[in-house]
Amino acid sequence: MLSRRHLLAALPALAAAPNGWAQEQDKYRLWDNATGPHLRGAVLVQRRVYPQIDGPEFLGPGPVGTPITDDALDRLAASGANLAILSHPGIFSEVAPYRLDEAVLTHLSTLIARCAQRGLYVVIGFRTGPGRSEFTFHREDGDSWFPAHMINERVWSDYACHDAWARMWRETAQRFRAWPNVAGYLLMVEPNANQAGPQGEIWEAERLRAAVASTPADWPALARRLRDAIREVDGETPILVSPDGYANAQFEPLLGLRGDPSLVLALHDYAPREYTHQPIAADIAFTPADALIAPPTHPRWMVGEFGAVRWAPRLTRFLEQRINGLEAAGAGWSWFRWDGGWRIYEDQENRFNLDYGTAERPVYAPLSHPAGRLLARYWRRNLHHPEQILRR
Repeated sequence: MLSRRHLLAALPALAAAPNGWAQEQDKYRLWDNATGPHLRGAVLVQRRVYPQIDGPEFLGPGPVGTPITDDALDRLAASGANLAILSHPGIFSEVAPYRLDEAVLTHLSTLIARCAQRGLYVVIGFRTGPGRSEFTFHREDGDSWFPAHMINERVWSDYACHDAWARMWRETAQRFRAWPNVAGYLLMVEPNANQAGPQGEIWEAERLRAAVASTPADWPALARRLRDAIREVDGETPILVSPDGYANAQFEPLLGLRGDPSLVLALHDYAPREYTHQPIAADIAFTPADALIAPPTHPRWMVGEFGAVRWAPRLTRFLEQRINGLEAAGAGWSWFRWDGGWRIYEDQENRFNLDYGTAERPVYAPLSHPAGRLLARYWRRNLHHPEQILRR
């Protein structure tokens, strides 16, 4: 249940009259590919602030950064989006003893309430948690902008971390199950046991299955345990699960989703990476086939992240073809990434930020990129928004 303190903090943001199609017991309708898509939006990325490397300003003054400003959320909602994927640090500490971090929980609660005030559904996705630090996403950069010893990937070698992740998700579900704008729980953002596990890097699904069986690096086994932990306290909120390999579709068969059609498969797709991550002035093109995402076999699926650097040639056309494919498949989707409004950070880290235009030299100018205007055109198809009251 919601604590009294978090309930009181949320009430001002949730005081508006009910406005929406989905009751909490109908949230799975939001992920129904046969009638969808119903959810379209963008990713809000945040991580723990590490003062020893971030200093006092780069990611803001709080425990989680960068700050998401009211203006950023207002612009997202005004553009027509009805979904914010919260790619957020877990509410438990990363190092033992694995305990609830009240500051991170308060930050998450406040952000969800602020999204509700603007008619935005959210998906709570944990990037990090017990035995997993932010630096697992930057494994090749150790001893550059951060010390390599800060790469924490213990979750793939220690069952004690699994125990703590299960407690963390049980706690999360118990606290947020009553929130009408929580459209789902994403068990882990971009699981990467295939690369970070003690078995070494493996990119073939069947080889990985054999290598991690009955070990802590078996992500599908951990995902099932996290699902069960949530279901102990919350039987209604949809659960999203990504495959290994950073949510790579080729590892979908390992998840065994046929045994639980209620789960929502959450994919990330940045293919072809040569195009989506190209250097400035590389002028790498794409083919029409490159822009398409092959629908997976699971009937209930979405794409939680896709995007490309803002200077990619013909990005608007690439985006249009990709979204049209998702629309035809009834799949919800979320663009990576939305401008959070903290200029100190955004002025430096804006490769995927469309508000900085197409030029090599970034200049902040909202809606200056034609791809951003295209996103808004599709977002305005959204019909459903969350009720802005709490279930009693």
